[in-house]
Amino acid sequence: MIIKNVNVETHDMQLKEPYAIAGHVHDSIKNTFITLEDSDGNVGFGSCATKNDSEESVKECFEILNSFSLSLIEKELTPNEETFNWIASELTSSTEANAAIDIAIHDLWAKRRKESLTDALGMKHESFDTSITVGVSSLERTVELAEKHIEDGFSILKIKIGDCVDEDIERMKALFALKPEKIKIRVDANRGYSKEELIKFYDQTFDLGLELIEQPMEVDQNNEMLYFPEEIRKICVADESLQIFDDAIRLVQEPRPFGVFNIKLMKCGGVSAAKKIAALAHENGIKLMWGCFDESKVSISAALHTALSCENTQYIDLDGFFDLGWDLIDGGYKCENGIMSVIDRSEEHTSELQSPCNLVCR
Repeated sequence: MIIKNVNVETHDMQLKEPYAIAGHVHDSIKNTFITLEDSDGNVGFGSCATKNDSEESVKECFEILNSFSLSLIEKELTPNEETFNWIASELTSSTEANAAIDIAIHDLWAKRRKESLTDALGMKHESFDTSITVGVSSLERTVELAEKHIEDGFSILKIKIGDCVDEDIERMKALFALKPEKIKIRVDANRGYSKEELIKFYDQTFDLGLELIEQPMEVDQNNEMLYFPEEIRKICVADESLQIFDDAIRLVQEPRPFGVFNIKLMKCGGVSAAKKIAALAHENGIKLMWGCFDESKVSISAALHTALSCENTQYIDLDGFFDLGWDLIDGGYKCENGIMSVIDRSEEHTSELQSPCNLVCR
């Protein structure tokens, strides 16, 4: 694939309403987009959201991506390990910029093959229920949002916790008191707990039937997780503790602090790096969860297509687009009653900029 044109833009994706996680409130998110056009006029889309959503981080990511993308013009980009290793070596300071280019290359590659990205990678699953997230809120607001999401058809709720363990326990008991049929509840502490707080939280909620506990403690406390019996660690998810492939190598060693890996394209550097982590996890019998930040449908779609191509995918948490008030792209996937799947060819939009991820420029 010889690249003839590139374009990089940053857009403000105003959130529908402020969103809180442990220790921080978000009200606006910026995403950076890249398009790669080959010599045949095919266009590949990529995008990224920075792990740190500060103005400085977004500006730095844009500058890195914009500068490096110029080196792609007239370059033959074969989507193989050599190409992706070269890009990663050039973009060591920004896995997010790396992810955007990686996604665009994969999208362009699949389009040239006239396949969906999932088919090009090798489809293993057709669909998954995604969780829908409730940020850190009062008990009343948590219950209100949970009831709304259930009414909207979602069957998995992810509750952000980690600010106050006593309030978190109260919120869990109130949610399970709703007794919604066929509803699963998972929680994400965003590193907000100490070991003592996690013990207290688990002791007072284990009988409720929580599906997953995501990143309960700080990254430097991975060894503290080994205090807990294996049946607890099996439902604990490595998020911030799992950034890149080297982290995955450490986390597969016995005894394991986590039973599930949460892969985010923005953390690891894109589809290629994600598939490498996924393969290692599969070799070691570790289940996968696929997550995101508040992201455009471009990168959400890439994550979904990649997740569907991995045999050990068990959970997806790809609700980041639902928070956005605007996007540069239409399409990408369909989500019906909380079930996410690839758009069938018969449902595709008609556009010269149609991509294999079924993305259409607005």
